[in-house]
Amino acid sequence: MVSFASVAILATAPVQEIKHLLELFPIDNIRDKWPHLKGNKAEISKAIAEARDVAAISKFLNDNLSCCKQHVYIFSHEEDVHLPSSLPSGEQLLSTPGVQSTYLVRVRYRVYLSNPLEEKTLDFLWPVRIDLLPKHLVVRFVVLERDIGTYFDREYQLGGRSIDEDDILACLAASGHLSPTDLHKGIKKLWADDFMDCHRAKYKKPISVASEAMDREKGIKKNNPELYKVLRKSTLLNAVFHVSPDGATPCTVSAFSTEPPVGFVGFTRYTEKREDTDLVIGKILESN
Repeated sequence: MVSFASVAILATAPVQEIKHLLELFPIDNIRDKWPHLKGNKAEISKAIAEARDVAAISKFLNDNLSCCKQHVYIFSHEEDVHLPSSLPSGEQLLSTPGVQSTYLVRVRYRVYLSNPLEEKTLDFLWPVRIDLLPKHLVVRFVVLERDIGTYFDREYQLGGRSIDEDDILACLAASGHLSPTDLHKGIKKLWADDFMDCHRAKYKKPISVASEAMDREKGIKKNNPELYKVLRKSTLLNAVFHVSPDGATPCTVSAFSTEPPVGFVGFTRYTEKREDTDLVIGKILESN
């Protein structure tokens, strides 16, 4: 059963922060949730933020996070692992005890403006979800894409941000019960089964590292079988895959990147269906 863990961070956030938070999500999902609102993403998000229906916003974030652009890190665990009650600079928003928790982290960007020199800060709310599986912990970060220049009318330099993915992952790993999941077996099994094909890869050779990229994003297995044979036996350091649109299981994830040795999967595009990024992660782990 999903429970509200805390709504303080949303209840007290400025309207502009909630607006920017909603803008991280696909417009179709926003319109499905609030069909009575008209306008573009910025206008609808601002109207929702001003209404400040914290319960509705919380549920929307939790239900639709898997459709966003994401960085996903997968860890293996063997001991008793629990979902954290909070994250650094953040709060638990919604939780299904022992299964899944959604968090909001406040991130502060430091910006230096020119002519005249001036220091400014910008705060954003950053959604994070953690799924606890029998053998794995899956940590999902919504990609916090920000064109900082749109907030200022002067030249600027970015001075950094208060917290990033590595900070949160280090906090989770401090328990000592987690280790990155090597995804090679699952990735290569799905590749062999034609669930997907790779068009760009960085891989380890005996005494060097090599990179290959196909013209016009053509699949390596389909168009370069000799290279495919090499990659099947190699350590993939970084690879980009296109998911077959004609597969047995329909999936709106068109492409994803992965760094198999460290358990990383990146979704660089929105997906139409909530369960599709879950599907890809599930298939990788089932085949792993």
